[in-house]
Amino acid sequence: MHIPFLSNLSLSTKVLVGVVLGIATGLFFGDMVAWMSILGDVFIGLLQMTVLPYIMLSLIVNIGRLSLENGRKLIRYGLIFLGLLLGIGLLGLFVLPFAFPQWSSGSFYSNDFILPAPEFDFVKLYIPTNLFESLSLNVVPAVVLFSIFLGLGVMKLPNKEVLLKPLDVITDGLNQVNKMVVKITPVGVFAIGAGVVSQLSLSDLSRLQGYLLVYLLAVLILTFVVLPFIISIFTPFSPKEVLRITKPTLITIFATGKIIVVYPQLIENIKEIINTREGNNDVAKSEVDIIMPLAYPFPNLGTFMIFIFVPFAAWYTGNEFTISDYPLFLSSTLLSSFVAPITGLPFSLDLMDVPSETFQLFVVSTVLTDRIRVVLGAFHLVALTLLTVSASNGFMSIKWGKVTQTVLVTVALMGGSIFGLNKLLEKSMAGIPTNAEIMDNFQLINPQVNYEIIKPAKNPKRLRRSENIMARIKRTNQLRVGYYPNSMPFVFENSKGRFVGFGVEMAHQLAFDLGVELQFVPIEKGKLVEWMNQDYFDIVMSDIFLSSEYAEQMSLSKSYMDISLALLTKGENNELNTFESASTLDSFTIAYYIRKEIAEDYITFFPHAGLYDIADFESLFAISDSDSVHIDALLTSAERASSWTITHPDFKVVNPLPYHLNNTLVYPIARDDVWREYINRWIDYRTKDGTYERVYQQWILGKEYRKDTKAWSVYHDVLGF
Repeated sequence: MHIPFLSNLSLSTKVLVGVVLGIATGLFFGDMVAWMSILGDVFIGLLQMTVLPYIMLSLIVNIGRLSLENGRKLIRYGLIFLGLLLGIGLLGLFVLPFAFPQWSSGSFYSNDFILPAPEFDFVKLYIPTNLFESLSLNVVPAVVLFSIFLGLGVMKLPNKEVLLKPLDVITDGLNQVNKMVVKITPVGVFAIGAGVVSQLSLSDLSRLQGYLLVYLLAVLILTFVVLPFIISIFTPFSPKEVLRITKPTLITIFATGKIIVVYPQLIENIKEIINTREGNNDVAKSEVDIIMPLAYPFPNLGTFMIFIFVPFAAWYTGNEFTISDYPLFLSSTLLSSFVAPITGLPFSLDLMDVPSETFQLFVVSTVLTDRIRVVLGAFHLVALTLLTVSASNGFMSIKWGKVTQTVLVTVALMGGSIFGLNKLLEKSMAGIPTNAEIMDNFQLINPQVNYEIIKPAKNPKRLRRSENIMARIKRTNQLRVGYYPNSMPFVFENSKGRFVGFGVEMAHQLAFDLGVELQFVPIEKGKLVEWMNQDYFDIVMSDIFLSSEYAEQMSLSKSYMDISLALLTKGENNELNTFESASTLDSFTIAYYIRKEIAEDYITFFPHAGLYDIADFESLFAISDSDSVHIDALLTSAERASSWTITHPDFKVVNPLPYHLNNTLVYPIARDDVWREYINRWIDYRTKDGTYERVYQQWILGKEYRKDTKAWSVYHDVLGF
């Protein structure tokens, strides 16, 4: 359908209208338009289908026609300006964290604690052992390397034009296909915008506002101030013209979240920019086809600046970087930025001793940052190409007046922005609940029954002759559950006086399934086995580790959760971070609570370690600052230790062993075959129906359970339809 008003708009305006309408549609209809993501994927696929063949063929053609001298010159200038741009990025990574205000918050447990960091497969990424596999998997660096070698091979052939002319025709054909797809860009970005926004979780993003705002500040200043100024300092090209010509492509890149899908457009934009200069520009334009694909595998500022997440994660978890941390962080970022953030960031987090569970926050943030990142990344490529082409073709000149202007404007803008952002975040973060406040607001998920907490005593309702535990529970309408007080996150009383936790949840579920009421019986230290055998309770639903000693002394259920042993230690204690550093210590003391047999097994890895039996978990935090007893760490599960960092953010969770030492949690139960068989079947049933998983997600991983999982929308939440 022909609409005169729309037909008169420029492509960039149409694309912008498509993005805005898509976002508005997603906000208005919410989940109802989530299906539009499929249309967005189709559009991205159409853009992407020509890109790798285009890059490969254009590299072969242009390198094949290049002289060796010109090739060396291009590479030399390219590396010089890449170093300049990344140097600016390093300076930004050092300065921007000053925008983070004071903040204190621990971290919930993450399954990442026991997972190895993603491995970086250098061979697969950069060496095209199988070109067709690299093409099918979109492994751009490997395809680029193959194209470079083939281009170099063709360069010395006497009859190379026989091959290069047909490849020229195919390259032009691929470019024409891309231009055909670009015409439907407004529709494509509309579908992408609607699909993404319809599934956006604003509650998760609010916790990331410090990172998102600082990263957005970096992208805006670098894209629209620093890089345009640098282009104007070294080249004859006007920043205004550069931004005008690249604007439609940058908007498309923002909408799709991928640079590579519009690579041909970006190359055409740069050639159009070069045409604004008077004189013969044919050589310069042909060099664009070489520089752009060559630059793609190298770090760009968009990916480089994403590593601001590492100091953010350290700040967010209460382990803010000091000046001495930055040399290691910045040098490691240079290496990590050669790979995708999904691979490089876990390595950097681990290297800087930042809790790995914070990586989950990064995954949430990519809904937005992936789209911001590629805009800066694309403009980085534009700037690098224009700088290199200008130097290679002799029309570069340094405008010293603009150098001073650039430094003054950038320093003033960056300084003012960081100061203002620091104050803004200080106010806005005050309204964001810490993890401790989040845990305090957790409600019990499972059906609840009447309960009371009673004093420890033998069950006054004795078993009748030939009566089993199940029968007595039904007869008395009471299930007696033992627990260790203050065993967060399994059984504890929060600051609002609610008796909650993983074990409490499952106790309510068990009582509900039996159709009875609950009596919780607190267990004194060292009394578990004695009281269990004296009929104080029917089952214990704290986090009880399995051991051969307990298996001999009590009847135990089957496993209901696997856990990983870890140490809880002071945040500034780095001696226990690794096996190498812990093994070199002359002596250190590990505290434990009750389970001496597990602690003794644990310290066999450390001949110089000693043990100390604490009275309760809270006493650890008093002892750690005492002069009379020095405790270096507490041995417990990583799940429990993580929850303690929430209420005591100056502590952290570490695993100094060369591998993870795992255990399993069980329920001690009264000696009765019928009762044991019932509990084991009940664990199976509640595992398969997802009850254990829901409770685990909330109380262990900190992901609050909500029955209504619909995304917010105007249609549903404002208009009430």
